[in-house]
Amino acid sequence: MADPHPRTERLAVLALGLAALALGAARLRFAATEPLWFDESFTLALVSRPDWASFWREAWLDCNAPAYYLLNRLWTGLFGVSDLSLRIPSLLAIWVAAALPLLLPLQGLTRPARLTWAALIFAWWGVGYFLDARCYAVLLALATAQALTFARLLERPTLARALAWTVLAALAIVLHYYALFFGLAQGLIYLARHRLAAVRTWPAALAFVPAFAWTAWHAPRLAEYSRLGGLWHPPTDAQRAFEVAAFLFGPTSPLIVAGVALILAVGRLLGRPGAARPPSPLTLTAGAAILAFAFILVFGLLGSGLSPRYLIPVVPSLLLGVVLIAGTGARPALAYAAMALLYFGVQVGPALAVLSPAAQPRYEHETASSELMARGVTDLVFVWDYELAPMMDPVTLARVGGVFFERAHRPVRVHPLVVSPDRNPHPAILAAATGPRPGVIWLYNRQGRTAAHAFPPALPKADPAWTCADLAQAPVDGLACWRSHP
Repeated sequence: MADPHPRTERLAVLALGLAALALGAARLRFAATEPLWFDESFTLALVSRPDWASFWREAWLDCNAPAYYLLNRLWTGLFGVSDLSLRIPSLLAIWVAAALPLLLPLQGLTRPARLTWAALIFAWWGVGYFLDARCYAVLLALATAQALTFARLLERPTLARALAWTVLAALAIVLHYYALFFGLAQGLIYLARHRLAAVRTWPAALAFVPAFAWTAWHAPRLAEYSRLGGLWHPPTDAQRAFEVAAFLFGPTSPLIVAGVALILAVGRLLGRPGAARPPSPLTLTAGAAILAFAFILVFGLLGSGLSPRYLIPVVPSLLLGVVLIAGTGARPALAYAAMALLYFGVQVGPALAVLSPAAQPRYEHETASSELMARGVTDLVFVWDYELAPMMDPVTLARVGGVFFERAHRPVRVHPLVVSPDRNPHPAILAAATGPRPGVIWLYNRQGRTAAHAFPPALPKADPAWTCADLAQAPVDGLACWRSHP
């Protein structure tokens, strides 16, 4: 397959570059203006601990792997803990993920194919939710590097290449535990492909020792969360499995799956049949994504819970598979252009929405904290009305509840209150609201088994001395209340 004319390729690169810059500008605006949502407030509370002992204690209490928290703590130690600063590693990581296929060429992958792969990785991410101060964008970049080093390892199994792959795979595990399934799938394919030659590179497996040691130490806490996985994840049935699979092709629009299927189907129909060939390193690298997805799906079926974003480690390899199939047709350049246009095209709407944002509900309490700081609140009752709240450490909940006060250097005494979904919470909240200027943040999701579902928040009705700002009239909400008069 010949590459397109150099001038055509330059024009394609220019068009993709301009689209990437426009999308990057929308992402930057979102990161700079959108309040931290609730999970991001956990990140802020954890990385801003005053000492390393409390940092590692909070990292163990959390259900996530620690590497992202460590990275962000080091980053914010240099650049501060503003909302934008917390999100910059994620913004940069998406650019890194997209640049890697261009910087590290693979044997058998043409320049147009690499450019398309990079474009799909960059545009896959979209605008909004996944730009947050959580591990997922960094995980995407690391998984892309892992896929590239794995393909090179399959080309020629040397100890140096095996060590590069195992180091990245181990880092991915301590970034997100579900990356273990991706590494497992790649390891099994490596052994099946090279057998004795793969066994000879066994010293590289020592890179996994620190990752497995941390995971073993963290395992008791993970087991507590795993037992409650069904509380915040829907059951993994056939419909859920399809939704998760569709997420792998693009989280922002259902049109992605239909568009990819159409482009690949047309490309195959116009393709030229050829002789069957043994699987190449590139094909096996893409196949590892399918095997890893199967492992994760089975794990979810066992009741541990499954969120689509847990599959982000397999996304770069899956997108590589899409590019490989698109390149088998008679007009690969046309298929590549159609695929890039599809992925960038579905981002136009979200990007425009960010440039002129409309008020919409957010599961966050940064806005509520700002409201209460403006009211001079000195004592805060923080209610995280969620199924997991009873298993949370009270010190952790207090830190999360007051984290925006702390960042603004506004002293506040925080009383974390766990409420029962079977009992009216209003009397308990009012009883806990003491001090000269008390306030309440009630963060809830009425769609779950929560107190707010059975007893809709109405503090002013329970006590007319209170005033509340309902910051988003929606099932998912953050309520800020303060006592307006004695």
